[in-house]
Amino acid sequence: MSLLDPFYAKSFLEQYKRLLSEVAGKQLDDTADYVEAREVLYADGFNKTHHMGPKYDTSFIEAIGNAEYGMFIYGKKYKQGYALKSKDNIWYCVQALTTPLEEMLPDWIVVDTAILPYHDNYICDGLIIDKHVSIGKNMIHDMIQDLKIERPKWSSKCMKSDR
Repeated sequence: MSLLDPFYAKSFLEQYKRLLSEVAGKQLDDTADYVEAREVLYADGFNKTHHMGPKYDTSFIEAIGNAEYGMFIYGKKYKQGYALKSKDNIWYCVQALTTPLEEMLPDWIVVDTAILPYHDNYICDGLIIDKHVSIGKNMIHDMIQDLKIERPKWSSKCMKSDR
């Protein structure tokens, strides 16, 4: 299953949009506005939850507080979800929220996004910016070999590999 349960996806998106609007201090109109607000949110360091209050679920607050934001290599779709590699060489198996990532992205590219632990899964926040960086064949080959080692470490749900 590559998409998060629709109930949780809807809940996450409603809260995320609300939070990003609060961070920006205005109603957000387009993707560029959301991306800009997301950069501000995650630049906040350990005070990521300063905008939070009782109108946010505990699971959402924890997800924001434990998010990984930045550049990732989007590997490809796998049975359990999508493989993304962080700059720290950690492979994540994530679920998408409402749109399958393979419909938006070619395999083996560099993207800017956020990965969050949410309801026993890692999810991609849905704001994915293609950085238009090509990955060479030798590097892809090496990453495929890494994934052969990492994938068995993923549970039946999409989680970060154990390192």
